[in-house]
Amino acid sequence: MTTTAIHSPTEAAASRLHWTRRRLALAVIVPTLAAAAAATSLELAGSAGPSSTPVAAAAPAPAWTPLGSPWVDAVDVRDLKTQLLRAGYQVKVDDSLDPVTKSALADYLRPGSAGWVGPVIGHALAGTVLLGRQNPAAWNRRFGLDRPTRFVERPLTGPGGQLDANGNLRVP
Repeated sequence: MTTTAIHSPTEAAASRLHWTRRRLALAVIVPTLAAAAAATSLELAGSAGPSSTPVAAAAPAPAWTPLGSPWVDAVDVRDLKTQLLRAGYQVKVDDSLDPVTKSALADYLRPGSAGWVGPVIGHALAGTVLLGRQNPAAWNRRFGLDRPTRFVERPLTGPGGQLDANGNLRVP
């Protein structure tokens, strides 16, 4: 024989309220923990040294900083170029996001990861096709600072150059 308990309406309401609070707490805690895990993973990947493959997320600009300010662009570009240098790409570390740097980023970043580099750089890479080959040796032979040049070689950038303004290869 089974017995069933009949709860009063106030007990039932208290029970529903208890479970609703638990669901709300889980709805807040689980995404927060997931975001913390993702941020920790990105931070560790960026500090792993030259053998790490992903680009660490650039720190987003504070809300009070105007997006068009030149020092935000300079800091983000310099950090990206330093990261490329650590990954093995031979780029000149300065404050300009030139077609050669865009080409190195296209070789280094995986497709769909342009949002990781922050809104300013992500907007600047809008026309660049991300290849994600992650092969600095091959890239350095063709575009690096210390590449062996042939007697007759098309310039890297400019009119008739090997790269367009977005760092994509031009078809001769």
